[in-house]
Amino acid sequence: MNYIGMKNWCLVLLALLACAKPKNQQGPYPQNPALSDRQGSPRDTTVFYFPAADSLHATYIPKAQRPAEYVMDERVENCTAELVSASYCLTYFDAPVLSNYYLDADIYRFLWLRSFHRPVLLTLRQDAHGATLRTQLLDKYPGFHTLTVFHPDQLAADATPQQRARAQKFYEETMADSAFQAQVAEAKRRARQVVAEETTSRLTAQQVQAFQNLLTQAQFWQLPSCQPAFVLDGAQWLLEAHQANAYHMVSRKSPDEGDKFRRACEYLIELSSVRAEERY
Repeated sequence: MNYIGMKNWCLVLLALLACAKPKNQQGPYPQNPALSDRQGSPRDTTVFYFPAADSLHATYIPKAQRPAEYVMDERVENCTAELVSASYCLTYFDAPVLSNYYLDADIYRFLWLRSFHRPVLLTLRQDAHGATLRTQLLDKYPGFHTLTVFHPDQLAADATPQQRARAQKFYEETMADSAFQAQVAEAKRRARQVVAEETTSRLTAQQVQAFQNLLTQAQFWQLPSCQPAFVLDGAQWLLEAHQANAYHMVSRKSPDEGDKFRRACEYLIELSSVRAEERY
């Protein structure tokens, strides 16, 4: 083959390769570098870990469309606040963002935020080398709280001398109380990972398949991500699925014991080192 023929053949080959190349390399992932890098590390602690659309639900009524008077119900609620809180917790676990880039492994991540117990994060990771389940805990719920004591200067102008004396005595005794000062310090302390209780265990292919079967039974991929519920105390059960061709997240407040979504999450709990933790 002469030079011109070879050149033409190369041009044809390049054209064929260009035609064969997929037009969309991103799949379901936005690949926004302002959110995270390609390893999933968030750009800062304010990053929202989930797709913005996951904050709303199908029956949500925007503020502009609500009647002047309405009864408070789930239709005027969204999941923004709880997902912001979940994102904040995930930064304390040093967890990657799963909704922005595919991280070269299938990952199922369960965040368990209970009102009266430590936050838990379970991460099932499956790649060519097999599957593992990592268990992480924080020693307290992330966040900082300010504890204050009623100061005598806050009394009304017409307070009696006896009232002022009692208020001053209470203020001085409380500020001198070591137990109260310990509470103040604890409220200002940053949450920490409980490294001593962190575990990573290998899972069999059968265990992974059993979990995926439970997801199928729960119709996980069809469940809406957001489902507001008025729960004063309880727990947030948040499960993410991260695959090469799909990402989905479902968050629920204290799902019923017989709920199929809860059963799938509980299967991970049973495989983990927090299986004895209280569930609600």
